[in-house]
Amino acid sequence: MTSIDTALGLRQATLSLREHDPRWADLFKTEASLISEALAGVTFEIDHIGSTAVPGLQAKPILDIALRSTEEAQIAAALVELGYIDRGMRSGRLFIRLRDGDVRTHNLHFYQPDDPDYADQITFRNALRSNPKLRAQYVALKQNLVENLGDKGRGQYADGKTDFVKSVLQKTR
Repeated sequence: MTSIDTALGLRQATLSLREHDPRWADLFKTEASLISEALAGVTFEIDHIGSTAVPGLQAKPILDIALRSTEEAQIAAALVELGYIDRGMRSGRLFIRLRDGDVRTHNLHFYQPDDPDYADQITFRNALRSNPKLRAQYVALKQNLVENLGDKGRGQYADGKTDFVKSVLQKTR
């Protein structure tokens, strides 16, 4: 079993959180290197986003990545070649990676350079990284959602965090 097998992965249609795993930062660096190699000659920015990017924060064990560029067609083709599945427009253009057919390990969000959602992702991540009180509030909300929604509520999980995220973004601007 490889490091990725133990550090990342959540079966489709399930909802759970794990304690922060310091391997997530290294797994992001490894994935960013693979993507960079596949996109040699393409101009882009890549960032580790989401809860796995925030030390000390419980998270669904799925690596969230934001990629920003004007070269959408070339990047989409390279990501599919790397094993990502194109899920279409969902918070940017969403690409996912699965293991064993139904265990999601990666969410990659592709954004055009002027997409404000990209900046929001970075701003929210940085706010959580720099504010322990905010992290504690966010963890409490996430735990409450997991307890109340259970596996059947995975689709509602993101919606349940929206007001909190918007509030943080408004205060940060």
